[in-house]
Amino acid sequence: MNAKNKEDVYVRVKDMAGNEFVCPLNELRDVKSISETELANCFDGDVVGRYAGQLSIVDSED
Repeated sequence: MNAKNKEDVYVRVKDMAGNEFVCPLNELRDVKSISETELANCFDGDVVGRYAGQLSIVDSED
């Protein structure tokens, strides 16, 4: 995947409490361990539902 494509890709992740977020892939170091700082760049999973068709979202591997 080239850098341009990576900037346009979002991934679904969960925090330690189990809340779902959609984050830009290029903002994350590790999709399995997300810091509060990284979550600041993410969208709440419930809010994204309306706009999900406009985003390129991939599921993180659990």
